[in-house]
Amino acid sequence: MRDTLKLFVFWVVMLIPVSMFAQDKGNLRGTIKDNTGGTLPGASVSIKGSTLGTASNMDGEYVLQGIPVGEVNIEVNYLGYKQISETITITAGKTVSRDFIMQENSYELGDIVISAAVSGQQRALNQQKVADNLMQVISADEIGKFPDPNVSDALKRLSGITTDGKEVQLRGTPASFTNINMNGEQIMSSQESGKRNEALDVIPSDLLASMEVQKTLLPSNDGDAIAGVINMRTGTARSLKPKFSVDLGSGYSDIREKVNYNAKAGYSQRFFPTSKNSNGVLGIAANYSFLRNNSGYDRLEAEAWEPYKLTEKATGEVVSDEMYIPTDYRYRYQTSTVTRNGMTFVADWAPTVNTKFTLSAVYNERKDDAERYRNRLRFRDNGNGYYLMEDGSIGSERMRSITQVSTQNEKIRNFNINLDGESTIGSWKVDGGLFYTLSKRNYESEMMGFQTPEWRAGKKVNGVTIPKGTVIGVMPTIYTKYLTGKYTYEPTGNMGTEAPDAISRYNLYTVENNNQITEGTNFTARANVSKNYYIKDYASTFSFGVKSKFMNNTGEVPVGTNTYSYTASEANNLSNLLYTEQLDTKFLNNKLHFGKVPSFSKTKAYMNNPVNAGDARVNEYFSNMNREGTYYDTQEKVFAGYVMNKTQIDNVMLLAGVRVEHTRVNYKANKIEPYVDPNAPIQNDNPDAFNAYKSTLVSEKLHYTKFLPNLQMKADMSQNTVLRISWTTGYSRPNILDLVPSQGVSQDLERVTLGNPELKPAYANNFDILIEQYLPSVGLISLAAFHKNIQKFQFLNEGILDDPTSNYNGWQVIQTKNGESAKVFGAEVTLNSALTFLPSFLKNLVLTTNYTYVFSQATTDKDRGVTRLPGQAESTANLALAYSTKRFTLQASMNYMGSFINALGSNSERDIWQDGRWQLDLNGSVNIYKGLTFWVEVVNALNSESYAYFGNKERAYKLQYNGVTGRGGFTYKF
Repeated sequence: MRDTLKLFVFWVVMLIPVSMFAQDKGNLRGTIKDNTGGTLPGASVSIKGSTLGTASNMDGEYVLQGIPVGEVNIEVNYLGYKQISETITITAGKTVSRDFIMQENSYELGDIVISAAVSGQQRALNQQKVADNLMQVISADEIGKFPDPNVSDALKRLSGITTDGKEVQLRGTPASFTNINMNGEQIMSSQESGKRNEALDVIPSDLLASMEVQKTLLPSNDGDAIAGVINMRTGTARSLKPKFSVDLGSGYSDIREKVNYNAKAGYSQRFFPTSKNSNGVLGIAANYSFLRNNSGYDRLEAEAWEPYKLTEKATGEVVSDEMYIPTDYRYRYQTSTVTRNGMTFVADWAPTVNTKFTLSAVYNERKDDAERYRNRLRFRDNGNGYYLMEDGSIGSERMRSITQVSTQNEKIRNFNINLDGESTIGSWKVDGGLFYTLSKRNYESEMMGFQTPEWRAGKKVNGVTIPKGTVIGVMPTIYTKYLTGKYTYEPTGNMGTEAPDAISRYNLYTVENNNQITEGTNFTARANVSKNYYIKDYASTFSFGVKSKFMNNTGEVPVGTNTYSYTASEANNLSNLLYTEQLDTKFLNNKLHFGKVPSFSKTKAYMNNPVNAGDARVNEYFSNMNREGTYYDTQEKVFAGYVMNKTQIDNVMLLAGVRVEHTRVNYKANKIEPYVDPNAPIQNDNPDAFNAYKSTLVSEKLHYTKFLPNLQMKADMSQNTVLRISWTTGYSRPNILDLVPSQGVSQDLERVTLGNPELKPAYANNFDILIEQYLPSVGLISLAAFHKNIQKFQFLNEGILDDPTSNYNGWQVIQTKNGESAKVFGAEVTLNSALTFLPSFLKNLVLTTNYTYVFSQATTDKDRGVTRLPGQAESTANLALAYSTKRFTLQASMNYMGSFINALGSNSERDIWQDGRWQLDLNGSVNIYKGLTFWVEVVNALNSESYAYFGNKERAYKLQYNGVTGRGGFTYKF
């Protein structure tokens, strides 16, 4: 830390005297606004007859350095606005201040003025048009066009992006290949899975001024981003007049029939105008966002498909030696109250037109208080495989039913603070910054499980032996999204005559506390220097910079987090602790009945009653193994530097550079080795189940250096036609929990998830070509092609372990591994336009659409051969059609995410796929009078399902319905 601060101060101090070398030229800076006083980001500012130019930033501010002295003709261009041309006198060693006010080109649209739906897109298109690299931008106004309450949902509207509602994947690559930034610096993750990227549903989209998706990196970007960078930006104050906004709304979620609430407030203002800065030396901007969403979901989970012998029951003929059977599936009914608070505060101080300091702080908090009911049905092999019954159903000799209730309380906090400064000194520019981020997740859960006896042919229940070969129950079909099962065996005698799954058959057998704390921090210091100069008559900029990042990730289970085993008694029989006999008759989109569930409050009262203390004991094996197996502590230090040169040769910009990053990693974690101890208590009534373990603290260090060359070209083929070609390189680090020697053991499913200390970072060469045609009607037609050649990519592997020396031999093992190589090819098409060529009122239609096609070839190892890269969806698409005027907007938008592989199995029969999905959203707004708007929106209007399958589409792995949500409210800006 001390060395980094010294380095930061060194660069700043060293560059203070450079102004003495730049007295032969002058600078021009100012702000570009529209006729309403709104700032215009992405405006092009250039000197006519010269290759020198620049673009305005997010605040509409521009600075043009190294201008020859004398009179120069300045041209300002902005898509959808009239060009400004003005002569300005430049003085050596001085900075001239000049603001420009631009007028809309409304005459180009005939009798149609730019509508509300187009105005937000206008700012975004101008920013990506002038960018040095391939970038897509979503402005705050454009975010408001769609009913997307969080960043993850908002990003899915862009080409090449897929999302699961939390994480995003870019251009068919895993989520870990994308770097998530706030105001230019990487934010840390606190996800339970140890992933590097923060879940983006934590961050409200309405707090941001814009979002940038950089699909090609610059040397100044962090290099650990093979797919690209998603950068969220907060806004600064831009006007001396105070600006206020208030948003109040409510909504309804049909799946749990609950009301929702949301609110937002914003304020911004600049203060203290001076002769050196007429726009005010101090700016204050603050925003607050609140959301309370009462909702939930219905889910089916069938995550244990295994191959078994299938025999025709009537004839004894073997139908198949390896028929995949779902041996455990679960119905999950969850209701939750999500409360999200988001706040931003930005203060900037600009004592002169050449110097500016900005302090920005962002705090987001997401609380999820949930109650979950889960009914499980286990079909187990009894040594003879399974039976094909005469009616086509699948029979089993061994079954058990389980019902559970749990409370889950999750609190995620994300805090980011940036201190940035920049100064222009002649033709030099110096900027630097300090950044700190903290992301923390506190999770508390208490699960109460009730189970029936295990009904098993050849075994005793209540002293009565069930005859060998008896079919206990059947699955009517295993090839359906809506898996069900039923008991066919009828108990007799001392067993009782109740059905095997009658309420009286269930007793409390376990109470599991699953409390976890995960935390990630990142402290960053950086310094950059750029110099404007000329190569002959060609304007050029040479840049270099250094950065240090100090990142720490930890995970732990707090002391006192225990699992309790219960002995069956009359007091803990489900008939005494029942909540309801039928929780939901419309489960899974009206396809199934959920069934009986226990009462959390009644069970808690039973547990707290001292009379029942003898029924419980602490399960030391599960409690301690969970606590020690979850622990990890990683520290990463990254030291980076880059050089970059940009030269404008007529209408062609050439950029070349290289970045070097050196990473040092220290980690500590416990290696868990379970085994069977004949002297320890038996687990799950199974003498062969693990009941003891050995724990070893592992501490390791590793380091590596990555060289990242970068070449890019941008050609302005005409005023509104841009061609980009680039070759870039990048790498991606493994996720934290994938790297440390962690072990997650699921004894009842015979499944273990292992860390992999042998993982290596992936490295990629990326090739991109893009042509963009910007339309006078404020639209865009673009076509892009890309190729990524990735070495040592990481993928999630699933398979059955065949290793007699391992305690997990024969178990399902899930582990992240390095593949050999992968090649990704893709194309993106975008068409955004106001349809002003249509007749009459149809001129007010606005079309927004994009389509991405991706093809990949990935080699994991010699045994598996070539397959698709995990996480790569072949097709993604967006289609939105809006009818929009200055006062009224009504829009329908469709989003499609194609199918992709979630996890690679040992063969294609074991691959876990996420199926393709369409989602329809509707929204509209009307301006009631100046500043006051009424809005309404419907999310997931068709209640589209999320479906995953195992090997082929007929094998359901996971099915989920989230229901339809409607919202409406008022926004007032003044």
